[in-house]
Amino acid sequence: MSGKDLTSTLWDAANRLTPDARSKARTFVDTVGAPFLGSINGSGSRKDVAITFDDGPEPTVTPHLLALLREHNVKLTFFVLLTQCRRYPELLQAIVADGHEIALHGVDHRRITGLPYGLAVDYLSNAKLELEQLTGQKINFYRPPYGSQSVASWNAARKAGLQVVAWSCDGADWVDREVDSVVADSMARLNSGGILLLHERLEPDPQRDAPKTTFNRIDMTDRLLNQVAAKGWAAAPVGSMVSESGAKRTVWLRP
Repeated sequence: MSGKDLTSTLWDAANRLTPDARSKARTFVDTVGAPFLGSINGSGSRKDVAITFDDGPEPTVTPHLLALLREHNVKLTFFVLLTQCRRYPELLQAIVADGHEIALHGVDHRRITGLPYGLAVDYLSNAKLELEQLTGQKINFYRPPYGSQSVASWNAARKAGLQVVAWSCDGADWVDREVDSVVADSMARLNSGGILLLHERLEPDPQRDAPKTTFNRIDMTDRLLNQVAAKGWAAAPVGSMVSESGAKRTVWLRP
């Protein structure tokens, strides 16, 4: 059985468990496996949360998002696609100039779980190098598109000098609905030390179109940051949060 098939088999088996059994299995697997095969999905912080944005930069969103973050005086982590960075280098430079953390989401939005190990290493190594050249910064973190990861692709990321960052909660901002609903769901799922997944834009799946949303992502972020502050938390980049409070890790495998 290939690594990709094994990942799918384990994923299907986990989804057949009851929520209680799944939680117990997760605790056991992470206790045993996370020290050796762990992806970052949070930190031990009691005061910080990491709000992260995927799939950018995006000319209709990024400039307004950066202006909002300056108003709130917060720094976040942007998991960028090289296809977008090549298309809009000035937006990437604006993110860097504002002091936000840049991390790799991929050259494009493909799942690398289908690549042979050696090709996956080359893909990630070359992408990391190009992003470092574009930003003038060391790139430490990588988030696989769709969260798709096998043991082999995790190892490829580590070989390329990248730590994999997953998330502890998904704002489901790929579902079109009212802004209040996105914010409410995000806050209900977010805990101190957590990592929230959001998007500047929604990159199309290579096999189908991207979901369409109509809500205002700047309004969403503004309301979210206000509620984070009301909880007594501070929004922080992934790197600074885990550096200060230590990383929490999980065995993150999914098709």
